[in-house]
Amino acid sequence: MSSQLDTSKLSIISNYKDDEILRKSFNELANDVFGINFEHWYQKGFWDSNYICHSVVIHQKVVSNVSISKLNLIMGGVKRRAIQIGTVMTHPDYRGSGLSGVLMKHVLEVYQDECELFYLFANGSVHQFYPKFGFTPCSEANFSMKAAPISIVNNGLRLIDCANEEDLAIIHKILQVRAPVSNQFGISDNQGIFMFYALNVFPDSIYLWEDEEAVIVYQNEGNVLHLYDVVSKYNVDLVKLLSHISKSDTETIQFHFTPDRFTELVNCERKSQSDLLFIKSNNELDLNFAFCAPLLSHA
Repeated sequence: MSSQLDTSKLSIISNYKDDEILRKSFNELANDVFGINFEHWYQKGFWDSNYICHSVVIHQKVVSNVSISKLNLIMGGVKRRAIQIGTVMTHPDYRGSGLSGVLMKHVLEVYQDECELFYLFANGSVHQFYPKFGFTPCSEANFSMKAAPISIVNNGLRLIDCANEEDLAIIHKILQVRAPVSNQFGISDNQGIFMFYALNVFPDSIYLWEDEEAVIVYQNEGNVLHLYDVVSKYNVDLVKLLSHISKSDTETIQFHFTPDRFTELVNCERKSQSDLLFIKSNNELDLNFAFCAPLLSHA
């Protein structure tokens, strides 16, 4: 089937999230390719105008897609307007026909004047694809530190119920005024992406720290504490936080973002990753520092 397509005559449809037929088809393709579904996110009202699908549609079916997320990226203390590319997928019947390339060119052309840089995360199977469009691979770092085990019976954190509308409203309110989790490599204006993770990936791992007006995303796995995000308007004291969420047998803290305030304590090594960061920038970037893109900002 792919050999019969004339890509010059394809129609690209964008920003159709409120079209029930196309949204359903998009969700079916996303479920088939990635095992994810955006419908719950949409119905809760968190699919906002910053996440836009660009799709090839044939006979009312989405057969290929490239989505973009508009956000602000903080790199080395400098805020930059950025476009993150994600949800790049093609139906098996149409693979090999160049549809992803057509959509990539379309997206880069449409948004080239709206941002300072494009970036994306790609798995090993497509590492050779994105350099064709001017993207450069970048190495991220893995940050961890030894824990000082402390067991606090009542740590003052409350597990958020992501099925509860009031709790979701609390998360969203704090997200709207959040400070970036890192000034080395942080994100702002990514409420929609965070809420997708809250609903679909970490519904049982999000806590409200009322005393600090903060939302904390973490998991304890054996003797490793995984800290995914710290959402607050203020600079939360991470030493204090870790003393509250570590267990008596915690040995290692694994950060899934860049921990700016632990430079003297943190172990930093090159990340071995399946999802490699690619950046395409209008200007030369100085990335001569160790960083980890916040996991909960991956679109």
